[in-house]
Amino acid sequence: MEQLISAILKIAKANPTGFTVDLTTLKKVTKGISVAYLETQDSFGEEGLERVLNHALVHEKKVGGWLNEENEQFYFDSVRIFTNLEEAKQFGRENKQIAIFDIKKLELVKL
Repeated sequence: MEQLISAILKIAKANPTGFTVDLTTLKKVTKGISVAYLETQDSFGEEGLERVLNHALVHEKKVGGWLNEENEQFYFDSVRIFTNLEEAKQFGRENKQIAIFDIKKLELVKL
């Protein structure tokens, strides 16, 4: 787990505005719509990242990170990737998200 935490923190440092990564390859996800799970909301720092990784490893094996400009904290989420916008929106609402992210368009979609 320590190696995985270290790898994700390195990716976060190299991508200060945000990223989505596949834990099986540690490569960036370059398309689809990223939607966070409610269970990993408000996760930041190494402790939060570890919680996110534990969740992601038994679910979709995808992790997203983004900078909250309001408090300058870097947040991590266990995420699910969708190809259908309506399905992504529905999952987002079910998981009490205020927005989802279109990775290819680099566009925030408010719910």
